[in-house]
Parts: sequence; structure tokens; C-alpha cells
Amino acid sequence: MFGQTRWSPFEDIFNFQREADRLFNQFLTDVPARPAHPTPAYPFQVHTSDDSWRVEIPMPGIDPASVTLEVAGNTIVVRAEQDGGRNDGSTQWEQTMTVPRILDLDGIRASHRHGMLVLTIPLKESVKPRRIQIDGVASDSRKQLTTA
Repeated sequence: MFGQTRWSPFEDIFNFQREADRLFNQFLTDVPARPAHPTPAYPFQVHTSDDSWRVEIPMPGIDPASVTLEVAGNTIVVRAEQDGGRNDGSTQWEQTMTVPRILDLDGIRASHRHGMLVLTIPLKESVKPRRIQIDGVASDSRKQLTTA
């Protein structure tokens, strides 16, 4: 009569449970998925010195003969493709690095030892620190001042 409904405590409990489930599911779908084994953003280390940069890339279990390096512009691409046989399958790996223009990629050297690929990239001559001779000051008098 007059559209009245009876109050039921069980209906309120079920409504609360449905709303809680909806909110929980919405929260789970909004959370970004993370990989089971997070990979580092940079799987290599860079060490700098006054005349070069040394890039260390770990490559355990990869035959150095299956590694290729390509240089284009200021980008270095390191690829490894290795067939593991019938049981292991194949390994395919690629890393692309964009390096600053202060590095001389024409003089890059690569070595591989104990599962570590090491790239040595020299600085361009124009950016290396250099000593400027001051006009009117003899280099012998300067040495005398520093030893005194």
C-alpha cells in the first residue's frame, strides 16, 4: 500500500557488501600492473673520467660472438642473439643508448670479460680539459714557483 517497503537489516548488509566489492574492484583496476620481476631502468653502469666514459653492460651467459654493436649518430645499439639448443630456446636481447655529443663514437672500443661487456668511449678533443699557456710567463719560472 502506497509503495512502502519493509526495512530489512539483511538487505542493508548485502547492499554494503556489494558496494564494498565494487569499490575494491575499482581500486584494483586503477592500480597499474607491475611486473613480477621488476627490471632496472638502466641495466648498465656508466663511469666517467677526464678523457673517456666507460659503460659496463652485464651479459651473463651470453656468448660474446653473438653480440653486435651498431653506432648511428649519437646512438649505440647493443644486440645479442643466441640459440640455446633444443632445450633452452633462443636468447634475444637489445639495448639502445643515446649518448651525449661530447663523446667520440668513432673511437669506441669494446671488450667482454666474465659476462661483462665494457664499452670505452673517448671524449672529443674539443671538450677535454687542456692547459693554456699564458703569454709573457715562462714555463720554467712557473715550475720554480710551484717547487719553492
